[in-house]
Amino acid sequence: MNIIRQSFKRQIFVLTLVITLAMVIISGVLTVQGFQARLESDYAREDKAQELLIRNSLLDMMTKSDEAIDKITEDETLMGAFTLSRENNQVIYAALYEKTAAIRDFASVDLYSNGNCVFSTQTGLTPVTLPKNYSVLKEAKEHHGKTVYGIDLSNSPENAGDLLMAREVLNVLDRGIVVVRIHQDNLKEVVSDGMNSKDGFALVNSHFRAFCEFGTASDGVLLSGIRNNLLRGSLYNDGIRSNIYINDLGNTGLITIYVTPKALDESAIKSGYQIIAIMAIVSVLACLLAANRVSEYFSKPITALAKAMKQFRKGDFDTRIELNRQDEFEQLATGFNKMTTQLKDTMEERVAAERKINETRIAMMQSQLNPHFLYNTLDTIKWVAKANQVPEVATLSSSLAGILRMSISTRQFCTLETELRLVERYCEIQKIRFDDFFDLIINVPEELKDAVVPKLILQPLVENAIIHGLEDRDDGRLYISAESTEGSLEQGASQLLKIYIEDNGKGISDEMIEILEADDPSRLEGHLGLNNVNTIIKLYYGKDYGITANRLEVGGTIMTMILPLSKKEPEND
Repeated sequence: MNIIRQSFKRQIFVLTLVITLAMVIISGVLTVQGFQARLESDYAREDKAQELLIRNSLLDMMTKSDEAIDKITEDETLMGAFTLSRENNQVIYAALYEKTAAIRDFASVDLYSNGNCVFSTQTGLTPVTLPKNYSVLKEAKEHHGKTVYGIDLSNSPENAGDLLMAREVLNVLDRGIVVVRIHQDNLKEVVSDGMNSKDGFALVNSHFRAFCEFGTASDGVLLSGIRNNLLRGSLYNDGIRSNIYINDLGNTGLITIYVTPKALDESAIKSGYQIIAIMAIVSVLACLLAANRVSEYFSKPITALAKAMKQFRKGDFDTRIELNRQDEFEQLATGFNKMTTQLKDTMEERVAAERKINETRIAMMQSQLNPHFLYNTLDTIKWVAKANQVPEVATLSSSLAGILRMSISTRQFCTLETELRLVERYCEIQKIRFDDFFDLIINVPEELKDAVVPKLILQPLVENAIIHGLEDRDDGRLYISAESTEGSLEQGASQLLKIYIEDNGKGISDEMIEILEADDPSRLEGHLGLNNVNTIIKLYYGKDYGITANRLEVGGTIMTMILPLSKKEPEND
């Protein structure tokens, strides 16, 4: 598997081969199965039509026979045949032949009185009679005027006797029974007219006792298999390869079983799958040739691209791909060539930029000598002021030195506690400058003081509040507080740090509130402190963070700074 994955050519080759083989096999199997299903559907439709024809023919025989029995039981002359005082046998025979004219082509009629056959339409000197206690005669007496069915096996092999229909005559004093005898040959003739040579047919009662079996069902094996399946609680056709159609024969209580062979036998299906296998082998051989050409055609430009990229990874920015094509691979090669050219130019520009940055850093390091000198000078002024007992000058020098030390530090982040300490120093300077016209109150929970924030982000906001907010007030108040809140998925932080700077001054203007809400840096160009702080926060943390402002109902302004709550510096690429 790894050998295939390591080569695009081999992947195309194997994929083409697998798809072709799969299509041949799937299409072949679906074709055979579809043909088999269609053929079976057509055969089933024809089988059902043949079965219906046979069933209707048999039902017609049964109906005519039942109607003949009705005519006999309704005829007064024939009722005399069942009495002991019967007279004029010729009249009775004439009436009997008249009432049975419709069925004498396929059946004979016997009249039984007290168990003896007294009249019959059978031909021959000695008509076939039933024993007195024969089952069909007993059943006829038990069903009192209802037609029952049986088979005469007294002089015939099993399942080859005549079909018997018997009904007790109820309107005579002496018990009489009318028996219609349908000969097996006549049954076979009716069934054979609608049955093929490979079909089978059986007529059974509700207990699946056979009254007749013809064709492939004549050996009794089929009926035995169906009976055993039903006794086991299985489907009646379980384990039987033939098509079986079982239906009731009208209201007679009899059941017809019609059997036909499968539309396609196993040998035909096996031959179909053998053809599919041969087609698959031929397709594989043809596909081997085609897939090799296709994989070669598609893999050649990929190989050239892979080789060029390998050279490019080694630092050869002058490598190029030359393809004589007019498709997407040519576009890919052109794009690669442009990319290497642009990267080469970019690398050269980057080297030049790095050289310029290094020169700038050297200049900045040299320029830091003056701030350090200024810091040392301020420290000297502080100690001289203390020595000469001038505390205001000492405070100014000490606070300014602390602010200067933070500003020239190379660290870009500090703790919130350090930032608040710097604000306190800045306010000490402003109090001396403006004669203590405001008070500073800081209320920040201890657990938030070690939060990491960008340095020098509070001082510009405090300065803005003092210069613009507390102007013309002698009782000014600055209140700085902080809290942590839950973050959101859009902000990308689970906890937020919110820092509030509140003053009781004249309040921020609607224009400034609208500018901050619009988040347009170009409109903050005249407000350097706010612009710098807002820009620094968004550069470090993203556009979902920054500064908002609101005017208080009681007067004054509250500035809200929103940052992600973190105890470590952010990773900045």
